[in-house]
Amino acid sequence: MKARSQVVSKHDQVKRMTLIAMLAALGTVLRVFKIIPIPNVQPVTDLIMIATLMLGIGFGISLAVMIMVLSNLLLGFGIWTIPQILAYVVCVVTVAGLAKATPLKKHFALQLILATFLGFEYGFIVSLGMSIYGGWAAFMAYWLSGLLFDFYHAVGNFGCYFILYKPLTVAFKRYLQ
Repeated sequence: MKARSQVVSKHDQVKRMTLIAMLAALGTVLRVFKIIPIPNVQPVTDLIMIATLMLGIGFGISLAVMIMVLSNLLLGFGIWTIPQILAYVVCVVTVAGLAKATPLKKHFALQLILATFLGFEYGFIVSLGMSIYGGWAAFMAYWLSGLLFDFYHAVGNFGCYFILYKPLTVAFKRYLQ
């Protein structure tokens, strides 16, 4: 009986790793190849948010880190890479925390509001991370100059959530069965 549970466990691990790899590849493609020709509009944040809601904080963090590392392999690493990774980790923690504290999973409207907010949260955290390189003045300059792009990110999250929500939740529910 013990050997049987270990086999199932290994199977589940392989299934989970395969899902993360596939979603990371999808997220990387969505981030690298602009399918929507508006700056900062890409469905990566929504993908990470829905994955976190359905599969948990550990999965969400793993997926976010993998997408950022893989996409930066193609786009280029720089002083922004660590703040970008940290920003997505904060977004995942926000989603997971609100999912525990509120009925977020049951209300599509609340999810839309959160997806929109995450566009601004992501930009704020990246800007905060950039303050390491230039202090408070650098943070303010980086954040204020990026607010329009954060707005695009937020509006893009809002719009893309309508498109991604149903197919991803159906796929994740099948995965969990």
